[in-house]
Amino acid sequence: MISTLSYKYIHRFLILLLIFLIVFSFTNYAFAENNSVIIEFFYADGCDHCEEKIPVVDDIEEHYKGNVSIIRYSIEIYENRQKFFQYNFNTTPGVVVKNETSGKYLLFPYEIITFENIKNATDYYLAGNDSIKPPIPVKNTTFCFLGFCFDVSKLSLPVLTVAMAFLDSFNPCAFFILIFLLNLLIYVRSRKRMLLIGGIFIFFSAFIYFLLMSAILNVIIFIEQQFIIRVIAGSFALVFGILNIKDFFFFKKGISLSISDEKKSDLFKRMRKIVKTPFLPAMIIGTIALAIFANTYELLCSLGLPLVYTAELTTHNLDNFQYYIYLIFYNLIYILPLLVILLIFVIKLGGRKLTEWQGRLLKLISGIMMFSLGFVLWVSPDLLKNVFATAGIIILSIISSYLISVFWKKYKLNDSKTKD
Repeated sequence: MISTLSYKYIHRFLILLLIFLIVFSFTNYAFAENNSVIIEFFYADGCDHCEEKIPVVDDIEEHYKGNVSIIRYSIEIYENRQKFFQYNFNTTPGVVVKNETSGKYLLFPYEIITFENIKNATDYYLAGNDSIKPPIPVKNTTFCFLGFCFDVSKLSLPVLTVAMAFLDSFNPCAFFILIFLLNLLIYVRSRKRMLLIGGIFIFFSAFIYFLLMSAILNVIIFIEQQFIIRVIAGSFALVFGILNIKDFFFFKKGISLSISDEKKSDLFKRMRKIVKTPFLPAMIIGTIALAIFANTYELLCSLGLPLVYTAELTTHNLDNFQYYIYLIFYNLIYILPLLVILLIFVIKLGGRKLTEWQGRLLKLISGIMMFSLGFVLWVSPDLLKNVFATAGIIILSIISSYLISVFWKKYKLNDSKTKD
């Protein structure tokens, strides 16, 4: 009897022990599943959108109370930035909800970083649902016109490249040097020689500009600190912008980015030597030397926009080859107005000078543009990744330059009449 009872209790004990082990194993599995989910938050210093989304990440962290790991990555650090780009993010902030067990993850760009969206994705992975991704609202950036559709979000960098290179190309320093050289070549009365010498000068001007921008690019990549780069580039743009605007109102008075009269004298001597050289190879070598010499002189005249552009370029998800392709593209746009000037001179075989007023107007446009870009880099750098914001900055710079020049001209005219 006792033996029968003992076997009965032992049997019950074993059944209870088995149930306990099964429940315990499932509890451990659920706990492991909880800790297998990681949320990665990518941000940048000085990013307004990042500041806006930090409370969302904090609320998620509070909600799961340690059952989910949250890692914050500053993209100012090179390794973090590479990780950020591997997820194909274009702008900060970005959130990744990752299931470490399966290796699957969901990406949340700025527009869809909400408590509800991240919670749903996290719960989805915690529940072990891996086969189908949960529905996530995606911002529609497709724009259609006359039957043609394109993704606006992918146009910001090409538009910025074209716009900044085009404005940079209206460089009074470069215009002055090329036009003066072509005016001297008119006396040679040879279209072929004008085309050859002018073409060589333009090519090497672009090549030196490309080398300059490549050097800036490599320095920025080496430094790795995007926030510091933005502050430096923004500061340069603000200072250069103010000096160019000053040159419109007070031409060559005080500190100026224009080529000084002393430097102009050196350039004139070199140009005259080139024109007087009868030997064509010597003329070509002289033109190359002039291009190097002239572009070294005009560095301060034109450094602002390339610095801002190159700093912005490094914030995009590109490999080294693509960086250089964009720099080449920038320089091709940069030389277009110079090529137009060359062709006009060759076709008409007639001279034209850049007037002081035209030079001042170019400086005003360039100055307002640089100042605006510098201000944006300081206050809200993510705006430069928005194609409409970029276009708006450019259009406003041109319109405001035109209005300022009109009112200034009227003011000076009325002032001169009053003095008379």
